[in-house]
Amino acid sequence: MRIIICIFAPAFLFTSIFAQRRRPVFTCGGNFTGDTGLIGSQGYPGVYPPNNKCVWRITVPQGRVVSLLFQVLDLESDHLCRYDYVDIYDGHINGQRLGRFCGTARPGRLVTNGNKMQVVMVSEANTAGSGFLAAYSAIRPNERGDRYCGGHLDKPVGTIKTPNWPDRDYPLGVTCLWHIVAPQDQIIELKFEKFDVERDSYCRYDQVAVFNGGEMNESQKIGKFCGDSPPVPVYSDGDHLLVMFISDLSLTADGFIGHYQFKQRTLSTVSAPLTPASTSPPTTRPMALTYSEDLCKQKCKRTGTIESHYCMSNFVITATLISAAMRDQSILATFSIMHLYKEGSLAIQQAGKTMSTKVTVLCKNCPLVRRGLNYIVMGQTNDQGHGVISPLNFVMAFKAKKQRDLGVLKNIRC
Repeated sequence: MRIIICIFAPAFLFTSIFAQRRRPVFTCGGNFTGDTGLIGSQGYPGVYPPNNKCVWRITVPQGRVVSLLFQVLDLESDHLCRYDYVDIYDGHINGQRLGRFCGTARPGRLVTNGNKMQVVMVSEANTAGSGFLAAYSAIRPNERGDRYCGGHLDKPVGTIKTPNWPDRDYPLGVTCLWHIVAPQDQIIELKFEKFDVERDSYCRYDQVAVFNGGEMNESQKIGKFCGDSPPVPVYSDGDHLLVMFISDLSLTADGFIGHYQFKQRTLSTVSAPLTPASTSPPTTRPMALTYSEDLCKQKCKRTGTIESHYCMSNFVITATLISAAMRDQSILATFSIMHLYKEGSLAIQQAGKTMSTKVTVLCKNCPLVRRGLNYIVMGQTNDQGHGVISPLNFVMAFKAKKQRDLGVLKNIRC
């Protein structure tokens, strides 16, 4: 007689064993190819190891681009991402960084311009969290979707904005590229509604650069912008406009929101290259940038108006004179800036929320300025970005009622 003994194990036991066998093992980096895949920090979902650097290189088929979407992000949190972080690059070698991430706030979809992406995770001595889990896929170029930033835009009207807008400051270490494409018989108008990007006299750090065409070609650059003054409206020469936003790994700010629309091509809407101050070069301007006896012998009488001098001036500020020191026949004045209406290439020092600048008053008696008083200062800058004012420039005592007039002039296109 044959005896059959059946042993029944709980169903959850088999499910658990099966799940353990199916769970992928995540190692420190690697090379990944194919249309889709999953990458994760070493040991995920366990705590990632300290003092580590891992590199994942993703390659999808030619003709496609890489899309990466974080499913989990759990790294040590720091507002500057100085300790543990994940960097995403467009390409494998010398690629442009698409973003740096830490903490638990997951970004939107990150998309490359080519078929390669590099993911780098760095951890320091003290770690906290399970790391990250991300899915990659091969998608068609210019495929629409919820992107972290940038993308291909071809609708008649649209909006571009920095990541996190308007809830919090834009993140560190990000590059965004918006490629706007209009019909062949139209051009593109871009207006910034709000604008606040880390200030620097030459926009060397965080910046917005706008190019004619679809490539970052210096010869086709329309302008490079930073600071807290919205640039004047930008117009493309043709039917393509490329907008690039870059932030470095130091300071951040509110960011920007801008709106574009397609317009019929007319001669009046073709834009000339702009200066870094977001204004067109004036057609005429006082050129006295050095001291001369003849210049300072002129009768010290202010001519013209605020309006007539605004476009001729490289910079326009309201400011308090806080110090003045003799330099030969001139005065080196330090102004604490109350409001910046036109920055030009003026070198500005910033400490916290306080901005100041140094200006050479070529003729010590014209214009006559005194410490502790407030002024409207319209002047020029030399090749080093130093402010210069002479009897040919417009300087007057600042009164509150002039603030409205200056605010109106700030929005004109010279």
